[in-house]
Amino acid sequence: MDEFILSLFMMRNDKLKKTTLYQILVGKHTSSVLCYAYFHDLLPFFSVLPTLGEEEFYQNLADLTNKGWLEKEEQHFSLAKSVSTANLLQTSTFQPLDFFRFGRKEEICWRSLRFLLQVVSFLGKEKSYIPLENAPIYTERVRTVIHQYKGNLADLLYQEMSQLFQALSEEHADLLAQTLSGYQQEGAAFFQLTPDKYEQLPWSSLYKSAAVHHFLAQVTKHPNDLLYKFLRPLLLQNYNQSMLQTRTLIQQGNSMEQVMQQRKLKRGTVQDHLIEWALADKSFSFADFLSQATQNKLKNMPKASFTYSFKELAETFDATFLEIRLYQIWRKKQSLC
Repeated sequence: MDEFILSLFMMRNDKLKKTTLYQILVGKHTSSVLCYAYFHDLLPFFSVLPTLGEEEFYQNLADLTNKGWLEKEEQHFSLAKSVSTANLLQTSTFQPLDFFRFGRKEEICWRSLRFLLQVVSFLGKEKSYIPLENAPIYTERVRTVIHQYKGNLADLLYQEMSQLFQALSEEHADLLAQTLSGYQQEGAAFFQLTPDKYEQLPWSSLYKSAAVHHFLAQVTKHPNDLLYKFLRPLLLQNYNQSMLQTRTLIQQGNSMEQVMQQRKLKRGTVQDHLIEWALADKSFSFADFLSQATQNKLKNMPKASFTYSFKELAETFDATFLEIRLYQIWRKKQSLC
C-alpha cells in the first residue's frame, strides 16, 4: 500500500488534502470530489479502493510521514523531496487504469464478454458444455445477440476481437487472451496469470483492472461494432444514472429550469450533473453553457484557479459557480489536447 500511495502523490507533485484524497479513493460521488480529482490528475483513481477504511488510510499517511517519504502541512500532505522510488502507475502496465470510466462495471463487462465468446465458439460444435455463467444478467443478453446475428456471429466477433487486441499492448493482450474460454480451450483465472512482482494488494487487483480498462477503452472507439453495442448498457452504468437522465433532458432541448421542474431537483443538483457530464464526456459542448461574454471574462483567471476559493473567484470575475467550474474544466481539457 505504501508504494501505491506514494505513486498517487507522484501523479501530482503537489500537496493533497488528506480527506479529499480519501474520498477520491473510496469514490464519494460529489462534484467537488470529482473536480478535485480531475484538477489534480487523479480522476482515473476515483473509487479505486471502495472498501478502504478511513482510519487505515490516515495511518498509512502518518507512517509514510514518519519514514520521511511524505511531508505534512496541517491537513495536506506532499511528497518529500528525498523520495526516489519508481512510480508504477505511470508505467505502460498501469497507465490505462481508468476507474472513473470503467471501474464500477469492469468485472461484469469482462465476464459478459467471456461468456459471449464461449457460447459462440460452441455454436454448431457441441451443445453439452459447462457455461461460464448461468445468471440471467448474462444469459439473456447473450441469447439476444445470438438470435440477432445468427450465422455470421463467429466471424464478426473474430474480426472485432482481432482489431481490439492489436490495439492493446502485448502484455495486456496476452493476459486477456489467456483468460478466454471456448471450444477446446479453458481459460485461466487472473490470479494465476499475475506476475509475482504484482502479487501484493492493491497491485494484483490493479494489474487485472489495467488490462480490462485498456480493452474497454478500445471498445468505446468503435461505436458501430457489435461488441460496443453489447457492452454499452453496462458501460453506461459506470456513471451516475441521475446525471444521465439530466443529460438526456438537456440534449432534448430543455433548459436547466425545465429540468429542475420536471425532475423535481434543486438547482445545485442539476449543476452537479452538468459538471459531472462535462468531466465524463469528451464531446461536451461548453459553449452551450458559457456565453462569449462570460468566456471573455473568465479567460483572465489564473491557470491554477482551481486552488482559489470560489468566493474569491466570483468576486473578481463576476460569474456563477457553474460558469467558473465549467470554464476551469474546459481550459484543462484544452490543455490536454
